[in-house]
This record gives sequence, C-alpha cells and structure tokens, in this order.
Amino acid sequence: MVGQNTSDRGPVRWPVRARVGQSPCMADSAAASAVPAYHGVPDPAEPEGQPSRARAGVVLPPGPEMDFVAGRIARPTPPRSGTPPARVAVIGAGAVGGYFAARAAAAGAAVWLCVRHAFGRLVVVTAGPDGGEVEVEVPAEIVSDPSALPTYGFDWVLLATKAHQIPAVAPWLAATVGPGTALAVLQNGVRHAERVAAFARADQVLPAVVYINAEAERPGVVRHRAGGVLQVPDVPLAERLAERVLTGGEVRITDDFATASWTKLCVNSAANTLTTLTGRRLEVLRRDDVAGLAWAIMAEVAAVAHADGAEIPGGLPEFTVRRLRGQPPGAGTSMLYDRIAGRQLEHEALIGAVVRIGAEHGVPTPTCATVLPLLAAISEAVEH
Repeated sequence: MVGQNTSDRGPVRWPVRARVGQSPCMADSAAASAVPAYHGVPDPAEPEGQPSRARAGVVLPPGPEMDFVAGRIARPTPPRSGTPPARVAVIGAGAVGGYFAARAAAAGAAVWLCVRHAFGRLVVVTAGPDGGEVEVEVPAEIVSDPSALPTYGFDWVLLATKAHQIPAVAPWLAATVGPGTALAVLQNGVRHAERVAAFARADQVLPAVVYINAEAERPGVVRHRAGGVLQVPDVPLAERLAERVLTGGEVRITDDFATASWTKLCVNSAANTLTTLTGRRLEVLRRDDVAGLAWAIMAEVAAVAHADGAEIPGGLPEFTVRRLRGQPPGAGTSMLYDRIAGRQLEHEALIGAVVRIGAEHGVPTPTCATVLPLLAAISEAVEH
C-alpha cells in the first residue's frame, strides 16, 4: 500500500508498513525511504510602478516541512498599472509572522507589524547559495500600540500568533479588521475560523496551514531554515491573497482543507509534544521507545481526523516518524522553542484539540490524554 500526496510537480509517495498496528521503530528498518517533491518559491516580480524593496530569500531543501504540501500553486495576475500596494497588518512578529511579513513586503505590500514590545527593525536570516548567512532587513512599520495604526483601514490582516494568544491580541484585531478586511489565520490546529468568529464574518476569514521551519531567535530576528508555504481552501480570498500579498508562489490552494489541516496536526502533534516534554531537539526520536510513543500519538490523531471527516493518507504516522528521525542536528519544533524561551505552550490547540474532538466522536485517545496534562503543567509553570 502506498500513500499519495499530489502537487504541481507530481505525486509525493511514501511507503506504508504492511503490518497494521506495528510502530515503525519495531518494523524492518531497511524499508526504502520516501523521496518527497519540494517546491522552490521564486522571488516575485517587482510590481509595476512600485519602488524596489528588499527581498527575503526562500530556501527550500528536501525535508518534512514540505512533504505534505498539496494543492495547486496560486498564480497571481499582475496588478494593473497604478494599483496601490496592499495595506497589510501582521499581528505577531515571531517566526511565522516575521517571515510572511517579509514575503508580503517583498511583493510590494505596505506592511505594519503589530507587536507587544517594539524593536528597532525586523531581519530575516537565511542561508545563502555559498552556505553563508544572508540577512535581509524587512521594510515595515513596527507598532506596539493599536492606537498608533493608520485610521484608513487594512486590506489584509495576517494573524500569526499562537492560537491561545488570540484573547491577548483582541485589541489589535478590533483595530485592524474592518468590514472590507480579509483575515488570514496562520496558526496550527484545526477549525481555525471558530477562533476569530468574534472579530470577522465567515466570508472574511481565510484559514491557513503553515509549512515552515523558522525560529525567532530574539525580537526582530527570524532565522528561516526551510519551507514557507500556506495551504488554504479553494475560496475567492485565496486568489486575492496571492494577487495582492503573497505573490511568489507561497499560496497553495487545496480542495480539501479539512484533510490538509488534520494532516498537519497529525504531523506536528508528536514532534511538538515529545521535544517539549523531553527538552530535546528532534534527535530524541532516534530512541526507539520515543519513536514508538510518537507513532502512538499520531495514530490517535489520525483516528480522530477520520472520524471528523478528514481523509488522512494511510501510513502517515509511520512515514513521519521515519522522516523526523533523519533530521539534522539542531532541528527543533515551535513548541520546544516556546518552552526554551519561557513562553506559554499551544498544547490546547494541538493535543488538546485531539482529545476534545475525539470525545465528540467517541474516539478514544489515551496516549494524547496522558501527555496533555504534562504539557499543561509545563505551560502553567511559565505562567507563574
């Protein structure tokens, strides 16, 4: 049996273990590894009539960041001459917000970064073609007070906080989302639109699954390692995002967003949980016992996803464990980075969602239910 994930460059295929219920760490280690397709994102053409702006490079080596990206690449129509730049507010300037703020600015958008504590400038650090570091300063207005935002409104808001931080950024959402504003929710988990229902109509909201490997090293500095793609549903807002804000191929449109969001949750549920609990990077999954636990977590997520209507590819947990075990030294996860930095965790949007939605459908999730309070205890310690 072979799972398949389609893209513009053909199918991405991964082997599926023949013995159902057997964790990958106990199966034949000589099985062939999958070779996924990955997609370079070209720098966007300079919008006609717009001054040159700094461009943030995109580095996309093979890796799990791009294994599961499906859907067609949104190809934007060049704007008419004289079209003003899109006005974009990015709420949250961590790894995701900082990177996509850079991509929006590279496309010619006028970008405002909405942050809790102001810093001097935003810099995205990437690997150059010679292996050295490339630093790109992002042209953006950095604002730490909602009252300092312009009053003429925004075309787009990119919400790039963690899911549990939405109550804290409510003043920013109230100040930036107007009747004609589109709100893209760049967050982990599932059921994105429900989180922002108090701030925007359903037809204003574009949920997005983010595939990126990046880390906010300190305020104003984002290190981008790989990836940089948004999977979004096939709705009119998707084309608008690609035409006005992210014009370099970062937007991928999928016909089945529920499956896309559950697939991502399955992929990152175990990695985030186990790196955070152990305080170690992804190399911890090279332990057979930890890899077996990762498989058990993802098997439960896949079962809940199927009950919720998603069509998770067969063999996804096995494939993911094998890929994560082969990551280079130093590779980590967003939740681990939050723990290291002393920030609250987004466990409720990940493992917590699996437990809650599993209960809705009567699907048991004993492994997820066991690790959830451990994550909650770590996050609680940060709060105090």
